[in-house]
Amino acid sequence: MPAHVVSHLFYKIINRYMIVKLLDVYVRPTHFFATRKIKRLRYRGLFLAVLVLMSIPFVRIGLGNLVGLFGDGYFAPYSIVFAFSLWQTPMAIMWQQVMLVPFYALGLVFSAAFLHFLLWMARGKNASYAATMMCVCYAVPCLYLSVFPYSGTITAVIYTSIFLAYSLKAVHQTKWSRVLPVIALNFSVLFVVCRLLFS
Repeated sequence: MPAHVVSHLFYKIINRYMIVKLLDVYVRPTHFFATRKIKRLRYRGLFLAVLVLMSIPFVRIGLGNLVGLFGDGYFAPYSIVFAFSLWQTPMAIMWQQVMLVPFYALGLVFSAAFLHFLLWMARGKNASYAATMMCVCYAVPCLYLSVFPYSGTITAVIYTSIFLAYSLKAVHQTKWSRVLPVIALNFSVLFVVCRLLFS
């Protein structure tokens, strides 16, 4: 088989089965979550969400190391020492993140419980807690947007809230009038948490 045919086939497989599947949930959350019927909690999603939260400081460090490649004013809103933790070694940051694992996991569990309770109060709960938890876990990668300077945190919170709105509406098969008040109440909580963790 010629090399160009093999590389083209490999590209199609990667594009078809990995990139498209990974991004599909973030491009079309309604379609993705409308087809899911979750009855029990899947700990794999929680595990991956915790790993994403642990990796955000390292992405910040990587972005901080690009400071020299851009103009002086590009990263001006971030204090180099504070925002990118350059005074710490990668091992110290890794140890810090390992110590935070229980807090990340409990935070996600309580965040899902809070959203589930609000949906129940708004009479929009038509699926299990596990379904709400899945939405929260899939929303965590949206927080990668918080690593960017200027308006990273607010952008991450807005996109996470939009993602949660669409995913919760789809998975609970409820109305916008019952989901939007829940997202509005959660928005302020999410913003405060993001400012504490990622700023």
